[in-house]
Amino acid sequence: MLISSSRSPSPPTRTLCKYLASFFNCKYVTRGKSGLQDILYDMDTEILLIVGQYHGNPASLTFFDSEGQQQLSIWMNVVFHDKPQKSSLKNSIPSIIGRGKLAGLLGDLLPESGNNSRCSIQVADDLMSFYCNDNNLFNLKIKGFKTMDD
Repeated sequence: MLISSSRSPSPPTRTLCKYLASFFNCKYVTRGKSGLQDILYDMDTEILLIVGQYHGNPASLTFFDSEGQQQLSIWMNVVFHDKPQKSSLKNSIPSIIGRGKLAGLLGDLLPESGNNSRCSIQVADDLMSFYCNDNNLFNLKIKGFKTMDD
């Protein structure tokens, strides 16, 4: 997975991008003046995650496939807790815990983890909680989501 942001990200948006990149053990690239097609052309992964913002705060996660087709959009608010330590996240692919449509969609999009993963995303109807080594790193309060099929 590759993570990027809106063209002029605010500090909280850049922070979330860095947290997500650490959590998923993937690369974060600043977008700058690059268009979506430029990022897709240079990427060597299957999934691109763009973190959008509204009034300077992270407000959306949009997942694209390698062809540039939007797969999933999530609208949310962020609540930060503990700062992730890169050493504790290294080589850890998080597991998805939860039931419901959103948990299933995330499970289909994100790389699969083994049962011994130290990190997890706990998905409920209106909350995604990111945990590593039993520490709650941050939560996303879900306002809504949409798939390409909707």
